Amino acid sequence: MKPRQLKTVLVATVAAALIGILFSPWRFFDDSDLVDAIVDLDGQWVDRQAPGFELPDRQGRIHQLSEYHGQVVFLNFWASFCEPCRREMPSMESLVRQYESQGLTMVAVSLDSDWSEVDRFMAAFLPGQRSAMTVLLDSSESLAQTYGTELIPETYIIDREGRIVARFAGDYDWTRPEVKQIIEGLL
Repeated sequence: MKPRQLKTVLVATVAAALIGILFSPWRFFDDSDLVDAIVDLDGQWVDRQAPGFELPDRQGRIHQLSEYHGQVVFLNFWASFCEPCRREMPSMESLVRQYESQGLTMVAVSLDSDWSEVDRFMAAFLPGQRSAMTVLLDSSESLAQTYGTELIPETYIIDREGRIVARFAGDYDWTRPEVKQIIEGLL
């Protein structure tokens, strides 16, 4: 390749890279507070479309991710036998009760084998009360696999347009200020 051709190829490559950066899907990248809050919680920035799902609730009603479009979705994979899952549930309930009227939906997807295990846990967790979370069952763990869940509990925060903004593996205190910063930033 001649020097002049090489120079033309390099200029075109740099120009294409700059255009790619300018029109990239990283819409929140300029919101350094949001990114900082995710990093401060040891979360992972994701920014990809959330896979859809169809899962049943306790009454047999099928829920789809698409029905939550326009809301911020807190999608949590858990199981009743998982001690870290049990530890974080009170803070999750507190978070959803604080922000549900502003557009936060919390979907807690149980990986238990059947509803009896979920029922026992929920009865002990909130005796005589109904959770503000939408509890669904994924006994085959197919949705967890689709999302790439490796460890429970695992949480995905999905923005109003259906994109996964962040992933958190392990149990968290969901009442921390960084969490509120993320949720309020997306609401």
